[in-house]
Amino acid sequence: MREKQGTPNFPPRYLSALCGFRFSLICRRGHQVVQRTSFASCFLGLVILFCLGCAGHPVTSRVVQQESSWFVRLDTFQETRDSSLRYDHPKAWKDAELSAILSQLLLQERVGLMDNARPPRSVFSLEELNLLVPAVRQSFQEARSREWIVFTLVGTEGSGHETTSGGMFIEEGQLHLVIANHRLPLGEKLEELARVRANPLYSVQGSGGALAFDSPRFVIGTKANWSGGHRASASELILDYTGFLSSLQRRGSARASLQMVGSPASASTPEFEAFHPGPSTSGEVDSEGIILQLQEEIEQLKQQLAEKDAALNRLKCREIRRLPVP
Repeated sequence: MREKQGTPNFPPRYLSALCGFRFSLICRRGHQVVQRTSFASCFLGLVILFCLGCAGHPVTSRVVQQESSWFVRLDTFQETRDSSLRYDHPKAWKDAELSAILSQLLLQERVGLMDNARPPRSVFSLEELNLLVPAVRQSFQEARSREWIVFTLVGTEGSGHETTSGGMFIEEGQLHLVIANHRLPLGEKLEELARVRANPLYSVQGSGGALAFDSPRFVIGTKANWSGGHRASASELILDYTGFLSSLQRRGSARASLQMVGSPASASTPEFEAFHPGPSTSGEVDSEGIILQLQEEIEQLKQQLAEKDAALNRLKCREIRRLPVP
């Protein structure tokens, strides 16, 4: 009997090898499917953990001062999992010190590559400073080591409610200033306003720029602050406040030494309060303040020149060492 053409007649050993190859191929494909399923499950778990982390820990608050349009309070986590979260609180301030620091806080708006840079604008107005400074001073005095200061100001200028919010704290001898929203017109967005009130570090659409300081040499650094959530970041500035206040005291002492001995009231004025930045109330040019500022700039230039001379001397010594000895 003839065998049908096209039907190969393999020996048993070939059939067993063929079956084994097909079985191993099926096992490999099944293992790949299991690997892909496991990877997808792990990725989904990481996404869930990331979303939970972005939600942040629940916060508890202690109100220091509160009105219908503004408040200053102390916030902390309900359950502090990180035992290293400790700030340099409480802290005793003078109103003049806080006013001098907050009045020099600026916001540099972000512009496109082809746009001209806009001049920075002050973060707080004089009215806002008069509201914030006493409340912030009291907050620092009452703050515990795990609490930070937050604030919210809601104005009625423009087309709707303009909201400014942020926070501040002292860590490792450095003052951290955070602005999450700056004069943001929320209008009828009551839900967003409620979120800002619940957490003033929550940024609706970013701070509108990067924080800066009128005396930039005392700025240690700036960074994005995501503690309010993952939607947008706040702007954080780290300030050497002790160096800044010492500079003000030195300038106040130098100014007092330039003045003639006058009334007992002027002699009893503290050194820090003897310096008042800005134009005088009489409208005249503050020539002494200009002279002191120029002297300070000259000292800074001298220090920079000395550093450059030292760097040049080090380079010269290196070049002399590299020269071949005859």
